[in-house]
Amino acid sequence: MHSDGRYGGMRPFGDVLPIDEAQRRIHDATVPVSGVETIALAASAGRVLAADVPAPFDVPGFDRSAMDGYAVRIGDLAGATDQHPVWLRLAGRSRPGAVPEAPLASGACLDIATGAPLPAGADAVVMVERTTRDDDRVRFARQPTAGDHVSQRAHDVRAAAVVLRAGQVLSPARLGVAASFGLRVLPVLRRPLVALISSGDELLDPGAAAIDRPPAVPAPGRIYDANREMLAAICTSNGGHVRRLPLVRDHLDAWHAAFDAAADADLLVCSGGSSVGEQDLGIDVITARGTVLFHGIAVKPGKPTAFARIHRQLVLAMPGNPTSCLSNAYVLLQPLVRRLAGLPPLRPCTHEARLASAVRSPVDRLQYYPVRLDGEQAVPVFKGSGDVTSLSDADGYIAVPVGVTELPAGSRVAVTLY
Repeated sequence: MHSDGRYGGMRPFGDVLPIDEAQRRIHDATVPVSGVETIALAASAGRVLAADVPAPFDVPGFDRSAMDGYAVRIGDLAGATDQHPVWLRLAGRSRPGAVPEAPLASGACLDIATGAPLPAGADAVVMVERTTRDDDRVRFARQPTAGDHVSQRAHDVRAAAVVLRAGQVLSPARLGVAASFGLRVLPVLRRPLVALISSGDELLDPGAAAIDRPPAVPAPGRIYDANREMLAAICTSNGGHVRRLPLVRDHLDAWHAAFDAAADADLLVCSGGSSVGEQDLGIDVITARGTVLFHGIAVKPGKPTAFARIHRQLVLAMPGNPTSCLSNAYVLLQPLVRRLAGLPPLRPCTHEARLASAVRSPVDRLQYYPVRLDGEQAVPVFKGSGDVTSLSDADGYIAVPVGVTELPAGSRVAVTLY
């Protein structure tokens, strides 16, 4: 390292890990964050419930009709047939939101709508299609059985029964359950705080936003940073709360300052600084501050990836090339953030297709190759690790296993969708 702390020397990789071993080490080192917050029901979609929710009352809270028809006393319709129908007096009606004022008298029926409360004394509902109405009389041609087309009180759930369980993701259906009990707030797990670092003397922050003014063309040798935005999108959509840190220059003091600023984060994600070049100082800082669980994985793109622990904080350091960074974010960062957030693993969605053109791969590494789906064809779109459009044009990726150097055009492949 130079005396000014700017650059380190070349530090070759040790043994690189197979991707499945890297994933296992990340999984084993990661547990959901602690901490609970109570938030408004309207803001809780997709969050993880932190405690069981018991029903505060019976649902339904009263006997109600499951059909449009007539509430009756079954004893009044004993022996009713087409040949010997029974006529009952129409005593009024029941509609949702209002309770009948009086019990149903013998010899009477009540016009009742779906969801409306049954009057006291009624024990069945006859569908309107099976009756004939003549002014204030209703004809019945069959005898119902007790409970026909009636939703009994507590048929759905009894008071104190658990209706939502800790650890469940609050889906639309589960939010509907909470709302049906009048709940306005829910206890949820806090989101893990993820701090994002992009490093490199060549990087620029995006300029001031202006729709009517184009961004400045970077000076020779400079590029706008894309990685923080890509990584932020991955983290936010998988349950993380993101903090973007300022760009880090290739100087040890700058790296240490960035790690100090991120000390309260549950997870620190670095892009750049994880390889073996003299300007890759991130791995030096990680090694000095914590325990490296692996450095280098047998995958293309994305070999220079490291995972470490600094006290309670996890650190995932990935290459700065945008395609390498985002590719590894899908297979390593996404499940890591979800596990921290208490979310269930994503179920990969795959699509069978045929390769439109041949794909070559290094024999000693698994390769994730981005492809675009065009009908039943998988069209390779990878340009280079530094080309961010390699993935913006892709619908998913294919995995070329270790030991396979080429997949010829026409090969049947499984495309894992992003």
